[in-house]
Amino acid sequence: MRSQRPVTSKAGFAAAVLSGAVAVLYLSLISSGSVTTAGNEVAVGAFAAAFIAIPVCLVAGSLRPGSRAGMALLAAGALGATVLGVLGLASIGLPLLLAAVAAWGAVVGSLRGRDGSCG
Repeated sequence: MRSQRPVTSKAGFAAAVLSGAVAVLYLSLISSGSVTTAGNEVAVGAFAAAFIAIPVCLVAGSLRPGSRAGMALLAAGALGATVLGVLGLASIGLPLLLAAVAAWGAVVGSLRGRDGSCG
C-alpha cells in the first residue's frame, strides 16, 4: 500500500507568494512612514489586516484545495486580492491582480477537480 502525498495547489501557492510579497511591501511602506495615516489609522489598519489575511487564506486553502474549506479559503483569498488589487491599482494593485488571476485559477481548478496539484 502506497502512502499518498497530500494534494496541494501550485496556483494557490503562487498566488500566496505574490500576495505575501505585496503585503510585506505595503507593511514596510506603512512602518517607514511613506503611507500617510493622518486621521485614517483605522482604514490603514483594516487594509494592513486584509493584506496579511489574503496570503494566509491562500496558503491554507492550497493545502487542501479539494475540500470545501480549502475551496472557501481559496475563494476568499482570490476575492480579497481582486478587491484590493482594483482599489490599489494606481499604486500596488497590479501584482495583487496577478495574484488574483492565479488564485481564481486555483479556485476553478479545484472546483473541476484539476487543482494543479503536486502529489
